Amino acid sequence: MKSVCALITALLSASVCADKTDADDDAARIFSETCVACHGEGVRGAPRPGVKADWEPRLSYGIEELYLNAADGVGANMPPRGLCFDCTDSQLRAVVDYMVRDLK
Repeated sequence: MKSVCALITALLSASVCADKTDADDDAARIFSETCVACHGEGVRGAPRPGVKADWEPRLSYGIEELYLNAADGVGANMPPRGLCFDCTDSQLRAVVDYMVRDLK
């Protein structure tokens, strides 16, 4: 019985990890195809991935606000959905998470 439980646990863990990796890969792909045009070099003040100083003021409002900004846009600088109109809300959230993941 213990070995069956261990096997089930291992399979479920592998499935969760695979889903996480797929979501991460999808976020990286979307970023490189769409978002990098502005966020790669900080065009018009766009926060760059992994650059803590770029994200700190924005994160002070909370991650949910960042998700809303990604979906709705921000003034003339950030277009709605970052012009990724095929992206789902969960994909947009994953891209935001991707950009703020390794802040230094």
